[in-house]
Amino acid sequence: MRTEFVVALPHPNPLTSCHLIVAPRRHVAAFYNLDVQEQRMIWEAVSQLCRQISTSVVVEGFNAGFVDARVREVLDFHAYLHLVPRIPGRRVVLPSDAEWVDLGPQP
Repeated sequence: MRTEFVVALPHPNPLTSCHLIVAPRRHVAAFYNLDVQEQRMIWEAVSQLCRQISTSVVVEGFNAGFVDARVREVLDFHAYLHLVPRIPGRRVVLPSDAEWVDLGPQP
């Protein structure tokens, strides 16, 4: 997926089927550096991706993991998030480098 504000790519070492990296197109070190419209476009892209994945893979829900630069970290860091489907019967250890949010069950 690629829009004016967001790009989504398959994770190079996926934790589950359809594990994606979702990132703002504008270079920022933290999600809170994005303006409100850009943040909204990230959430709209995540919502659309969840719907698309749910049509091709049986999922119980999704986890989103936000990865921002640490305080005083190098300025070339680019914020991104993991979108990890929860597959029934599959237990996944989520990376500790992210702040995880349970996006709940999917229809």
